[in-house]
Amino acid sequence: MLLTPVPLVRRLELALLAPPLARADIEAGCAAAIQFDCVAVFVKPHYVEVARKALKDARIAVVSMIGFPHGGVTTATKMYETQDLVQRGADELAMAINLGALRDGDDLAVRNDIAGVVKTARGKPVTVILETPLLSDEEKARAGKIAETAKASFVMTASGFASNPSRAADVQLLRAMCPNLKIRAAGGIVTSALALEMIGAGAERVVVSDVAQVLRA
Repeated sequence: MLLTPVPLVRRLELALLAPPLARADIEAGCAAAIQFDCVAVFVKPHYVEVARKALKDARIAVVSMIGFPHGGVTTATKMYETQDLVQRGADELAMAINLGALRDGDDLAVRNDIAGVVKTARGKPVTVILETPLLSDEEKARAGKIAETAKASFVMTASGFASNPSRAADVQLLRAMCPNLKIRAAGGIVTSALALEMIGAGAERVVVSDVAQVLRA
């Protein structure tokens, strides 16, 4: 029997976002999330209702994706996606930051992009995915501050689609720069030791793609 280390209880979240995943995989993932008492599951928009039904009355939030994974769609598109997900019953929204605009130094466009989603979410928590493995420390800090200014609830280190994993040092940097934001650590976290390291660095949540593997490793 796999046991969740005490510091990880109600801290783990399950990402069901791999391209090949179909309905049966989402249902199996939701069953695993219930088994291991995850805080949330992340699903693509097409599967929000499937996850909602599979989770039944469990204390598990359904989080779905906006502008995912690269963030390069227009703000109007992201706002439409947000409205659609709210209507479909998503509990939280996770949006990919406009990485190109951030690297252009167009902070106003990035802030307006996030603020548009936050406004359209009508009080539902919004997470901004930063892709820290692709950013300089200056860009990470700037992205976090923009998300904080735009009233996001969380920042998330990565989508899991970047080639390099997230680092505890990135969580520490974001915690220092953005004291009013909660942090989700994600990307390449495949062992309980790595998950605990992220919690120790200041993350409130740890997003993984295989809970059983993390607890077993």
